[in-house]
Amino acid sequence: MAKPHPTAPDWLLLPPDEQQLETGWVGYRHVSGAMHWHHAASEEDRLSAAIVFPTPADDDSGITHALEHMVLRGSARYPEPDTFLTLRAELALLEFNATTQKESTRFHLTGYDPHSVLRGIGFMADAVLSPQLADDDFDDEIVREEESGHDGALFRELGEYMRYERFQQSTAQAVRSEPRAPLYGGMPETVPLLDINDLRRYHNHYYRPESMVILTSGNWPMVALWRQISKSLSNVGKPLPTEVPELSLLADIAPNKDSTIETLSYSPHWAAALYPTLCSLRNQQMMKVHGATLLPLITDFQPVPTLRFQLDSNADLDALYRHVEEVARRMPSRRVSWQSGYFSLQQGRDMARRWGDGLQRLYHDFSVTPFAPSFLKGDVSEPLLEDTSSSIANVEWLSPCKSLTRMAILCRCNARDEDTKASLERWLILCQQRTLRWAWMQGKPVLGSMGEWHCANALVLGYTVDLSLEQAEVLRNFWHHHLSADEINVLDGEWQHTRNGIEFYVTQSTPVFRAGSIMASHKDEEGAMHVTLSFPHSLEAGDIATFGQAVMASDMVKKRRLGGRCYSFGVSIDLMTYELAFDTVADSDPSVSFIALLNAIEGLTEPLEWEDLEKRCQGGLGLVSARYRKSHARFHTALLETVGQSTAVDFSIVTPASLTHLATSVLAALKHPTVH
Repeated sequence: MAKPHPTAPDWLLLPPDEQQLETGWVGYRHVSGAMHWHHAASEEDRLSAAIVFPTPADDDSGITHALEHMVLRGSARYPEPDTFLTLRAELALLEFNATTQKESTRFHLTGYDPHSVLRGIGFMADAVLSPQLADDDFDDEIVREEESGHDGALFRELGEYMRYERFQQSTAQAVRSEPRAPLYGGMPETVPLLDINDLRRYHNHYYRPESMVILTSGNWPMVALWRQISKSLSNVGKPLPTEVPELSLLADIAPNKDSTIETLSYSPHWAAALYPTLCSLRNQQMMKVHGATLLPLITDFQPVPTLRFQLDSNADLDALYRHVEEVARRMPSRRVSWQSGYFSLQQGRDMARRWGDGLQRLYHDFSVTPFAPSFLKGDVSEPLLEDTSSSIANVEWLSPCKSLTRMAILCRCNARDEDTKASLERWLILCQQRTLRWAWMQGKPVLGSMGEWHCANALVLGYTVDLSLEQAEVLRNFWHHHLSADEINVLDGEWQHTRNGIEFYVTQSTPVFRAGSIMASHKDEEGAMHVTLSFPHSLEAGDIATFGQAVMASDMVKKRRLGGRCYSFGVSIDLMTYELAFDTVADSDPSVSFIALLNAIEGLTEPLEWEDLEKRCQGGLGLVSARYRKSHARFHTALLETVGQSTAVDFSIVTPASLTHLATSVLAALKHPTVH
């Protein structure tokens, strides 16, 4: 029998037969029916959380995507539509956003500061359960009709997607496949057919406490967390007697009458394993003879790895099937395991890039538990133990990839020393070849890539390897015993083995930090504004990051985004180059956004109150953390240390006077920007 928590009696501890204790997860149920799963076995020092709703989408209307946008425009406890943007500029969070999937909508955050994560989860809980869903907000956030056409943040977002050839190909492939994959994010021609009442009915049907799943990991203050969520749950009444809207809106995409798409019923593991081999020049030529062209393994709307072929009018389907079967039969089990595992690593890396490795770990660890609902269930099958053939549906799919860590070989040299750079590049290629040979002998794939990072006159060259946590120590030992300074002894420098890999500092490569004045670069292009501010290193990084978030918290910038004239208005910081960049995406008029930016900076030439300054400092801490601690924090720390920088930015020294002085200096620099 479920037992009430002694200090939060509206939350019940699940009985043993409903628990997942053997997997390290503890389950709780709110009296309203909401489920909370906490990963008590996690050793994460990050606080990660997600609120997930099942939101099936079977057409191209984009209703689930539109609702994701709308619920963040204000709620019962937070009625102002700019609250979400304000919190993004005030809270010390690594990730604070939402995403629409094929069968679910996820509202998630990660951070280290308990105060920030509690405020963030409190806002999200109220936003998803008690949104305002106002008519005016719909016009700005989703779509509105104007004399010149349509506008709105979501409409502009979709228009931006349609500019990319890969997205266009994904939509064409989705609508021509059998079964047809829904374009669940919406299309520019279907979103204008939605109205606010459609969203209200959909929300009433699906965004219910009994459907809600809350996931958390890290050392959360549980009672404080429950109280935040309970405040929102207490305001939710019974569902209104409305039917879920039956839209069945389909995008008008002309089919290719000269070709068809054939889907082969291989399991996801076997499809991922076969795909690289089928991509070889020899196999592509043979498939061409049979009238078939291999299509991408996954797309934006078809996330399950599947073998699909475009067939021309003279295609020999039987010959194609025989050829693929022969390729599968001839592939050694070691190659199958390697290529399937490599694909999983790629998917895990992409997920960590998008959400951070804290959320990637949260979703993966829950997905492999026995009680995970279908829309959060991961792929846990073994590639060599399952049948090669299986029926594939257009479902939400999570790659079976555990969290990854990053090892690196970093070499610092003088940016102008071309001979030394060439020697280091040759040595790094040798390191790459040996590492790949080691990984193949181990039978465990890794993701490796070459990198190049600049800081003033210092150049850092590196080889990075992403691999599972349990392999990190083995690779470190391999590098320690098989890579040595003797191979590049022609270069005078300091060699170090570290817990993150290897670091090599060439003599006379000490970074020279940039001095002088602030330099500004302003570039407008179709649908985007780019402003880059380069700062001398005599300025404090805390002031720069605080200044960036203070600009984002200004009414002028928020109105530009909330008015639906652009999809996003963002800021980013780079401590390597000491730069702050402001960018807009899908912007109706970049010059107006630039004026809004100037007005926001001009407003900061008047000193802030100490209370407001503290919020901007907290937001500045979040800005730095989102760049350098969201994923592979140890690697970014090591990279910055090679050029004498640090992620430990001091915000205690920021004052209203220092921020005012910085804003005044930036305005002076923007009067004479470098226009590209």
